[in-house]
Amino acid sequence: MSAPNKTYDPVQVAVLSPDEVQHMQTRALAAIAAASDLDQLKAARLAHAGDRAPITLANAEIGALPPAARAETGKRVGAARAAIRQALADRQAELEADRDRRVLVEDAVDITLPWDRQPAGARHPVTTVAERLVDVFVGMGYEVAEGPEVEAEWYNFDALNFPPDHPAREMQDTFFVAGPKGADRSGMVLRTHTSP
Repeated sequence: MSAPNKTYDPVQVAVLSPDEVQHMQTRALAAIAAASDLDQLKAARLAHAGDRAPITLANAEIGALPPAARAETGKRVGAARAAIRQALADRQAELEADRDRRVLVEDAVDITLPWDRQPAGARHPVTTVAERLVDVFVGMGYEVAEGPEVEAEWYNFDALNFPPDHPAREMQDTFFVAGPKGADRSGMVLRTHTSP
């Protein structure tokens, strides 16, 4: 960066003339508008708004100008830099929106296509083992008999000679099915034995 010089004549600094600053801004805006993708925009940003860009170097030269010329030149260069920054931000937003739209179109999933995946899940391991055991016993000539899960109390206890005070008839060991309103029991229980 140049040091201030009181004998420095601003007329000699052609790069800071209003026409040259306007020309730098015009070239930068044209390059930004011509960028068709984010990589080209990045190159335009480096060329026209980076550390070695002409407008940045012109901004650095403002300090070398006499105090009378600094204010006007600083406003002019600052306005040009602000216009370039705004154009870069606007163009980047446009290009990112275009990229996002393109990605959404390319990655769209057609939900009307037939689905050939099997539903997730499997049989419970206990069910699988029980079915295999049934197959083994049926293969040996046995028959599989299934009974009701809710059984009459007579079949579950009385027919098997369980006395009325037997511990298996207590509420902790047997689930009694509720009876009609007002009745103490319905005479039905969830079957407590493995065989009917």
